[in-house]
Amino acid sequence: MQPQQQSNWVVAVVAGLLSFVSPCVLPLIPGYLSMISGLSAEQLQERRGSDLLRVFTSCLLFSLGLCAVFILVGIGAGAIGSRLRDYMTIINIIFGAVVIVFGLFVLNLVKLPFLYQDRRFRLRRASVGLWGAPLLGVAFGFGWTPCIGPWLAALITIALNQTAAQSALLFGLFGASFGLCFILAGMVFAYALNAFTFLQRHYRVIEITSGVLLLVIGLLIATQQWDRVSRIFLSLAE
Repeated sequence: MQPQQQSNWVVAVVAGLLSFVSPCVLPLIPGYLSMISGLSAEQLQERRGSDLLRVFTSCLLFSLGLCAVFILVGIGAGAIGSRLRDYMTIINIIFGAVVIVFGLFVLNLVKLPFLYQDRRFRLRRASVGLWGAPLLGVAFGFGWTPCIGPWLAALITIALNQTAAQSALLFGLFGASFGLCFILAGMVFAYALNAFTFLQRHYRVIEITSGVLLLVIGLLIATQQWDRVSRIFLSLAE
């Protein structure tokens, strides 16, 4: 297994975690949990045995729908990248610069008005439940929110340099990381509320961490140094 492949996986998992706790995703989680499970916030906090199974099932179905979308994006990015191998140097420069701009956006140093538009599909509450949970996951996956967008741009840039199978795994890990956080939040909702409050108080730290990581990744990709630095980093970690 190539070292850079392992580092790509680490980036995908971290991207999923940071996307979940981002300022424009975390506040939506209680509402999504209520919609897919059919339970109120009070019922979610009570954590009765019969409700826990319903919450787990609905969260799992939601996450599977979410992962399906991201895996398809990964396959598409890998397939496109395989046809552009001769131009990857210039593509890496361009997309690396895009990731850098997104990093500056996350740090609130530049404004990108189009990213403030929420493009998730709207589903009526009547269509949501156990059967609607995966559909809502698909709808959420198609959303291009201000917080998920920059990380997806970074992953797409990495995926363009991989095969379709590798890209599918990369985005699958991203979706699985996000989905696992969602499932855990549903299963321990009463405790998660305290964690949500803590994270909301430290949103700026999360934004700075995400922005700096995006700047570093974008710079390494644009300068064609991502693979070399990945090998060095993993050799030090062994």
